[in-house]
Amino acid sequence: MLHGTADPRLLETYHAERHPVGRFAARQSLTGPTASFLSLDDSRPALPAEEERPLFYSIVGYKYRSTAVVTEEPAPADPDAVQLVDGEELYGEPGTRVPHVWVQRDGASISTLDLLGTGFTLFTGSAGAPWGSAAQSVSTSLGVPITPYSIGPDTNIRDIDGRWAQLTGLSADAALLVRPDDLVAWRTDALPESPEEQLQQVICQLLSRH
Repeated sequence: MLHGTADPRLLETYHAERHPVGRFAARQSLTGPTASFLSLDDSRPALPAEEERPLFYSIVGYKYRSTAVVTEEPAPADPDAVQLVDGEELYGEPGTRVPHVWVQRDGASISTLDLLGTGFTLFTGSAGAPWGSAAQSVSTSLGVPITPYSIGPDTNIRDIDGRWAQLTGLSADAALLVRPDDLVAWRTDALPESPEEQLQQVICQLLSRH
């Protein structure tokens, strides 16, 4: 926003995303391994057993919901209630952290997290050449850094054991867009008629731009 890339309305998404997660983390601090280090008697505040969650959920197991996340899932009935992932695993869903998977580039094993930069990152499958061209065009026209990577069995980023495809469920011509804060902002499971137009619309929505 300070550099003019995003509209000031983007700042409004911070509360929508972080308040439910912060409230959830605060309540989870009443239980779990950290609580055992505190010298508290039986009158201390406690969390109902049915609300207790493993530490995974406080660290990465939540979903953001705001206008800075593009998803077809319905908006939560209670905007203050945290949205959690299903099971202790990440699947590349919009609003969640990018899954860590070991992949291979130039013969060396790296994490998919190592591919993330300070701008947007667009992950595609082995048939993702049209997405790469769209990312370059949209990046230039909007002045927004977008770095595309194709991950597959025969691409320059190799999905060695198929784990990336298994976790994300992405097909060869699908795409997954990651925000600069490592959150999945949007995904599509098929190549649209105009990848450039689709990607531009998504980026503009994420940045609250008309």
